Amino acid sequence: MHRGMPQLDATRPVPAERELLRLDPWSFHLLPGDDLGCDRVVMGTTGAFAVVFEGDAVPTGFRVLGLRRARRASRRLKRHLQAIGAQGETFAVLCPRTHSVFAPRTVRGVRIVPPVLLAGEISDRNRSAMPHQVQRAAEALSRSFAQFR
Repeated sequence: MHRGMPQLDATRPVPAERELLRLDPWSFHLLPGDDLGCDRVVMGTTGAFAVVFEGDAVPTGFRVLGLRRARRASRRLKRHLQAIGAQGETFAVLCPRTHSVFAPRTVRGVRIVPPVLLAGEISDRNRSAMPHQVQRAAEALSRSFAQFR
């Protein structure tokens, strides 16, 4: 271990977790994604996002860690939203645990975004719902997760 270097541990939030906290709390609701197989679910006025934090380096090529997991979580999220009667788009987002910045891209339907651009990627989409609708959907979704545990 180098002197002056912080010790990495699992209890500290990844950079992308801190980035998600920058989202407007009236328009976006953060939910745990354990029940769907992802790390976080973001319900917002721009859609529903299944966010997976996986990989320690800049993803290259078509074999990207966490791609399958993000797609599967997005499909599960879409089914849950249909079950509670919520409408809107569902997106799969993969965010590596790195401080590197790279151009966001889409691979097999999954948006791969660096941590510093995550909040912008989620909030800069076209608005598809009003904040009060999103709040009700987030509450119903969390009840749905509790029901299937």
